[in-house]
Amino acid sequence: MSDETHEVDLLIVGSGAAAMSAGIRANDLGLDTLLVEKSATYGGSTAMSGGVCWVGNNSKIARAGIPDSDEETLEYLRAITKGEVAEERLGTYVRESKRMLEYFADHTEVSFEPLEEYSDYYAELPGGKPGGRSMEPDPFDGSRLGDDFKDLQRPADSALVMGKFMITARAAKRMIILGLGSVYFMLSTMIRYALRYFKRKRFGRDTYLTNGNALAGRLRLSLKQRNVPLWLNTGASELIREDGRVVGAKVERDGKPLSIRARKGVLLACGGFERNLAMREKHGPAPASTGWTAGNLENTGDGIVMGEQLGASTSLMDEAWWTPVTQYPGVESGWVLVVEKSLPGGIFVNGNGERFTNEAAPYVDVVVETYKDHQKTGCSVPVWMVFDGRYRHNYIAGPVGPGKFLPDSTLARRVREKLLVKASSVDGLAEKLGVDAARLQRTIERYNGMCASGKDEDFGRGDYLSDRYYGDHRVTPNPCMAPLTQAPYYAIPVYPGDLGTKGGLDTDVHGRVLDGQGSVLPGLYAAGNTSASMMGRSYPGAGGTIGPALCFGFLAAEHAAGEVADSKDGGAPQAVA
Repeated sequence: MSDETHEVDLLIVGSGAAAMSAGIRANDLGLDTLLVEKSATYGGSTAMSGGVCWVGNNSKIARAGIPDSDEETLEYLRAITKGEVAEERLGTYVRESKRMLEYFADHTEVSFEPLEEYSDYYAELPGGKPGGRSMEPDPFDGSRLGDDFKDLQRPADSALVMGKFMITARAAKRMIILGLGSVYFMLSTMIRYALRYFKRKRFGRDTYLTNGNALAGRLRLSLKQRNVPLWLNTGASELIREDGRVVGAKVERDGKPLSIRARKGVLLACGGFERNLAMREKHGPAPASTGWTAGNLENTGDGIVMGEQLGASTSLMDEAWWTPVTQYPGVESGWVLVVEKSLPGGIFVNGNGERFTNEAAPYVDVVVETYKDHQKTGCSVPVWMVFDGRYRHNYIAGPVGPGKFLPDSTLARRVREKLLVKASSVDGLAEKLGVDAARLQRTIERYNGMCASGKDEDFGRGDYLSDRYYGDHRVTPNPCMAPLTQAPYYAIPVYPGDLGTKGGLDTDVHGRVLDGQGSVLPGLYAAGNTSASMMGRSYPGAGGTIGPALCFGFLAAEHAAGEVADSKDGGAPQAVA
């Protein structure tokens, strides 16, 4: 018995930022478009993320009073990618990401606001900026999706305040310092949360969405308004190629085989391979785990494997969007530690009880240095975030809220017994961690001695603008440094986690997949984390993942619709008159 056959113009595999961006643009260009998603929810890792989009020289950065230009943006991208990414690819992103944003602002529900104080991660490099290029999605009322809201991938646990509701990135920055203003903000937020009771009762969770849930919700509503179908529980397993061209894919929908023909091609936008242990161990670095990632549970590299089966080449397979994480006991996902590593009064030490990096550095760099130290010492997976009683009283530590509101006695038993290590002295903490007490004492004494001047002579903590974004600016002279002197002492384990893998199928500036000789595989496109990142081994700033996903999904749809003419050298797309 042959499979049932369905036919469309463009088949899109996935339902994250790249997939939905492509679906919107393809529909608007007249293509009969279908999105298929193998899981029971849509939004993928995008919905679980911060939802921030990095775009240089965007229209709103000028309104915020921050001067920028295409030339500066390109100069910055050249600096961070260090010549490892083709000039035409960087130039295409600089130019087309702005056009994509403006198109969405004018024609869809998708809208962003710049974070004026959220600096580029390497703002001191040529072309770097102190803020404005990272843009967060506007909050969104999930009830506007109707019943489809129930199928939206839920946010990561770390994105929920008190496990109940979400706040914007701008508000989260204010909440780091729990002063009187923050208390008032929290009270007003909780009142608004209470007023949404009947919406919560209908949908089973809070309908006020921010971060990646807001972005995914806005994209999904834009698809709904266009009547673009999105099939859930529909996993793609094999691409169909005829006469050298990809013309569709074989899928399984609700357990039944189906062949989907695609006249204009297939776009693979179904995430990376962070949840595929065999692929992670094959490509490195080691040690690897699928439990340290904050990426979607369904991201097992399906799109990459399908492309490789047709001879597609890949790059950056040993890379990821790294971030240090801890783990809530019993949960097989990383709890991202972006804020904690910059706050004063805590340090990262390896199994020898020694610091090895600038903890406040961009999160990708912290993990890179963790792996380097592990190769050297063999005792940096995990490392330990060590902090004192003053830190515990004032700040968060992963899922452990500030002690001023959540004393140790109020913490869940499994947190006290399986996550948070506590001792009355440094020696006692060292014994519980299994590290050399004398070395840990020396490490803390040296660090404490540098706090008075605010100059980290070992690793430069707090020297950079991005270091200080999540620091406590009431602490001087360095908002990222305070001595560890107040007992008791605490520690939580820190693992080399990620937001998703970075390696994938090689593509050109149109999103077309390339083979090992650099030739196009006709009819096959890739975007998002299914494709090798155009950011190389670096990370320009918050939103450096989602910005390119949205942009190159958008461009792939335009190419499939015949809206661009291919340049002879595979360079930047040219609009068709």
